[in-house]
Amino acid sequence: MAYTRKSTTLRTIRLTLDLDNLLQNDVKSKNISINSLLTSILVKYAEWDRYAEKFGLVSLTRADSKSLLEAIDDNKLSQIGQDLGKRAFKEFIILWFKKIDVEKVLEGISLWCKYTGNAKYELETDERNYTITLNHDIGEKWSNLTGHLVLQGIKTVLGLPNAKLDFTDSLIIIKFFVP
Repeated sequence: MAYTRKSTTLRTIRLTLDLDNLLQNDVKSKNISINSLLTSILVKYAEWDRYAEKFGLVSLTRADSKSLLEAIDDNKLSQIGQDLGKRAFKEFIILWFKKIDVEKVLEGISLWCKYTGNAKYELETDERNYTITLNHDIGEKWSNLTGHLVLQGIKTVLGLPNAKLDFTDSLIIIKFFVP
């Protein structure tokens, strides 16, 4: 695969000394350049933060999420996931990408995993058959809720009623076929 260099723009910014010291400490500990760190911060803002704020996302620790989920019956979690999949999944994809197709749905799931840290995303496809695997450490109730949310979202926004879900305490596997 040939590497295509993207055009860039030079920007000069003014930082407080405290912020500069914090950034310098981070680049030393990560063994990266200040440019790389600032670019990754700006990419996260462009891909995630500016939309997450508009969408009203809130952050919880894994432990807090797990505690909340433990208080909810499994059948109720499945229903909540399905309800969120019908409504919030579509809203999420439209807000982030302004259109809905297989590529944008997959990109949305990938970004959600990347920036929330709630799961590791893997995709296997031959461009018709798709298998999404989400690996996490939050427990079976998280798999139940999230699996049903993503499954219902795919069924609803892509019109694929035969999508299938399987999950364990640490894996969510969703399979679907695009005709």
